[in-house]
Amino acid sequence: MGFLERLREEQNRLVADVREEDDDRPIKWIVGVDVSYHGDQMYAAAVSMDKSDLEPVSVATIHGPVGFPYIPTYLAYREFPGIEAAVSRLPDRPDLLMIDGHGRLHPTLFGIACHVGVRLDIPTIGIAKHLLAGRLERSPAGQGSARPVSIQGRVQGYAWIPPGRSRPIFVSVGHRISLETAAKIVRETTRQGYPEPLRVADRISRALTKGEKRKKGVAR
Repeated sequence: MGFLERLREEQNRLVADVREEDDDRPIKWIVGVDVSYHGDQMYAAAVSMDKSDLEPVSVATIHGPVGFPYIPTYLAYREFPGIEAAVSRLPDRPDLLMIDGHGRLHPTLFGIACHVGVRLDIPTIGIAKHLLAGRLERSPAGQGSARPVSIQGRVQGYAWIPPGRSRPIFVSVGHRISLETAAKIVRETTRQGYPEPLRVADRISRALTKGEKRKKGVAR
């Protein structure tokens, strides 16, 4: 069995570990995590926000060599080490993680948000800008601009167009949360374009790569 086949087998095995029910504990600290790249280096940022006001309370960053190539549907194996390291540097354990990538909306139903949630055992939501798997359904009554996304006849996520954005984002369960609660929290934490914890984490991780580019430019 080849290397990628072994990883696919692991995804297929771990998919049964994903829980799609809400935890009893309240959610206060929401952490958005994003990873950016410059050459063979990755830069991960984890931003913790208070759910009540969406103000950052702590930020953790890390950078290091990229240990896995970019291969569609195997993103977790490229980004998990950086995500785990950044989250572990936060002073408080997150009540909820937001990952820039899919959860259940994945060919194996086990995208990066599921991988992170199961490995870290933290409630996790996947939010992505492009659809990887599934079929868009018509919007049911009461869902507004959100459209269900189905895989093999079951709703596994929602496509939602946030304020200030013309194209949808795709929300799905990562771990230890229901899809309806995940969609609700994404709406509540989005001011413009993307959920605030992820928007700020993306800005920070990108700034780190730009700083690296400027450093290398000076060195020349």
